Amino acid sequence: MRTIILWIGNLVTFVTAFGLMARYVPPQTFWPPAIVALLLPGLLLVTLFFFLSCLSRFNWRAALFPLVVLLFSIPLLGHLLAFPSSSPLMDDTDPTLTLVTANVRAFRSVDGTDADTFQVREVVDQFGADLLLMQEVRTLRYRLNYISLILDSGGFRERHQKEGTVIATYGNDITPVTASFTPPNEYNGYVVTDVATKLGPLRIINAHLESNQISRMTSGMSDDNSVTKRVETFSEMLRGYGRATRTRARQAEAIRKIVEDSPHPVILAGDFNDVPSSYTYNHILSPRLRDAWSERGTGLGTTFTGPLPGLRIDYFMVDTSLNVLEIERLPSRWSDHRPLRITLAR
Repeated sequence: MRTIILWIGNLVTFVTAFGLMARYVPPQTFWPPAIVALLLPGLLLVTLFFFLSCLSRFNWRAALFPLVVLLFSIPLLGHLLAFPSSSPLMDDTDPTLTLVTANVRAFRSVDGTDADTFQVREVVDQFGADLLLMQEVRTLRYRLNYISLILDSGGFRERHQKEGTVIATYGNDITPVTASFTPPNEYNGYVVTDVATKLGPLRIINAHLESNQISRMTSGMSDDNSVTKRVETFSEMLRGYGRATRTRARQAEAIRKIVEDSPHPVILAGDFNDVPSSYTYNHILSPRLRDAWSERGTGLGTTFTGPLPGLRIDYFMVDTSLNVLEIERLPSRWSDHRPLRITLAR
């Protein structure tokens, strides 16, 4: 039995080490570690138990491998599991800015029912945001697009939304800078907006990075399908995830260049479709930005509630010149993503 436990423990530790590579290896070079990176919190926990088991049996040689892997994971732990630090001391008269990022999935419930105008008005009002960053919103081609309703409910005068795309930034005194989307559907990408705020001019990057499309394929894995069909679906999922991971890496490189060249403090937020142990996250996390949840959040900070629950894929990345006073997850009424609300100061 001890031999079996030893083999299983070493196997899990090896898989954990493989997943830890995802932070450093560009997906264009080798993308499979990105799949394992999705499971790293659980894998690290099992590796820790294996290490402690080896210590309890005084098996120092067996404990060496999991110890090395655990030590290698230390720089990542603060991003996987947040423990809030104390907030900076602020005067009550100091100006603050509140932002919300929300993937709203077109304000449509899982049964296909559109949200009524009262529900949308109520949610936008509850956000209490000075700036609202939304993904998967409706375009003007929809008769019921909620655009005027969001403007009115949030007290916004303007929005930046490239025609035909599903990313929109709402606020006041905004100046569109640029937008980039993955052809041909212009569904995934980012919009860049300069905003005059109480904290001075800010450059806002609202991102909805390349989707994995795994949720749409999970139906092919049901017990109602043949083994052959399930194997084909699983292979398709892997290929699709590899393509999406490579695209997100390219998007991350372009966003990092925008951050580095910005003349104003930067706030990057939205649905990254990737976890803190990914190459995308770590490439975006430049010396100029830090992850607001890692700094002020508590726990795992799960934002995705879909077929692969337990993932943190929605973020606020904040310029080092700004102070993060508070960040919280908000309830989700329609989407499989939980919105995030953040309060900032200078």
